[in-house]
Amino acid sequence: MWERNELQVNGAAATQQMIDVFNVKGIVHFGIAGNMNNSMSIGDVSIPKQITNAGLWDWLNPDKVKGVEDIAYLDVGNYNVPKGDGDNELGSIGYNYEQLYSVTGHINAPQNVFWINTTQEWLHLAADLEKMELSQCVNASLCLPKKPKLVVGLKAATAYIFVDNAAYRNFLYDTFGVSSSDMESSAVAMVILNPLIFT
Repeated sequence: MWERNELQVNGAAATQQMIDVFNVKGIVHFGIAGNMNNSMSIGDVSIPKQITNAGLWDWLNPDKVKGVEDIAYLDVGNYNVPKGDGDNELGSIGYNYEQLYSVTGHINAPQNVFWINTTQEWLHLAADLEKMELSQCVNASLCLPKKPKLVVGLKAATAYIFVDNAAYRNFLYDTFGVSSSDMESSAVAMVILNPLIFT
């Protein structure tokens, strides 16, 4: 876990250093992500309108009453194999808000943020890229099964874990509507976040 969390720390630190040293007008962060949306395929490019940190959760004991402080819950017992195989001792997972500390906000008074929004200006610029034709083949012998596309305006998740479980992937898509998951986008976005653009 620690090694993967380091990706978020490094992403945030590198972003902050660029802002401190250069006159930055905006940041384009790119990399690889896992797919949560069945309408997307390997090679497709997604430019999200919103990002959330889906790695902020608490493990709740089976006897703990769910409160209103969490955004959503994953009941581990729903994923018993075989299904309906009694109670599950693992309890549930409660998903939390990110806490935003801002230089323009009140001292020591973080604001709870779940979705980090891409600004309308950047989404408008990205919309012009949707017509871009992406290559299907790297060379004559290495090609994707179908022509990739660029999609603007979906939702994305970040977590410091690699999502390699179909049931969990479906849970994230069904619960939060996210189409992709990576490991550092929300950390980068939190560094550059203007307090006026969160929800």
